[in-house]
Formats: sequence, C-alpha cells, structure tokens
Amino acid sequence: AEGIDALPRVGREVRVPRLEAPQAKVRKLLPQVSLEELLVSMAEVMRRNDLFESHQISRETLSTRERMSQVLERLKGGAFVPFVELFGPDEGKLGVVVTFMAILELVKEALIELVQNEPFAA
Repeated sequence: AEGIDALPRVGREVRVPRLEAPQAKVRKLLPQVSLEELLVSMAEVMRRNDLFESHQISRETLSTRERMSQVLERLKGGAFVPFVELFGPDEGKLGVVVTFMAILELVKEALIELVQNEPFAA
C-alpha cells in the first residue's frame, strides 16, 4: 500500500492541463450590389409573381347514385336511346366520367341493357 501511495496521482501531484480555445469570429463578406441590379431583380420577381396569379376552383359534387337515377328516368319509356345522348355536352369531363360509371353500374345490376347494332359501331 505504501508503494502504491508513493506513485504520483492525478489531482495530487499531477495536473491535467486544460486550455480553452478562443472564440472564432466569422467574418461575413457582403456582396457588392448596385441599385440598378436590385431594381432589375425586383422587376423579375414582380413579373414572375404575375404568372402565378391565383384563382378559385370549386369542385362539383356529383353522385353516381344520383346519376343512375337520372339515366333510369331517361330510359323510363322503354324506348331505345343512343348511348351518346345519355351524356350532356355541358357536363364536362367529370360529368362524363360519372355518367359512364353510372351506366356501367346499371348494366352490372342488370337494370339496363347495352346493345351494339354492328361491330365497331358507336
């Protein structure tokens, strides 16, 4: 124990050196910009802003079941109705898709029958 006690110890005979690093200061280099360049950049931003003018788009709520009822009402008399007449020209793509899905659903449920007069006919 005396031999161990005679050995140098950290904190008693030996000190661990500590040196704190000085704080580094960052030097910012500012770009040299003329007033003319600033005005040209601002004009470009304003021009691009005009290209992305916002507008409101409202989504129509179209129901396949409601469209199925409309198709059945149209076919109520039992007479032949050409396929293209089931679609309104003012419906747009969404209306055409909903009407087509309604027709397919009615065919699936065997409530209506699709007939093609000749091969490749519309």
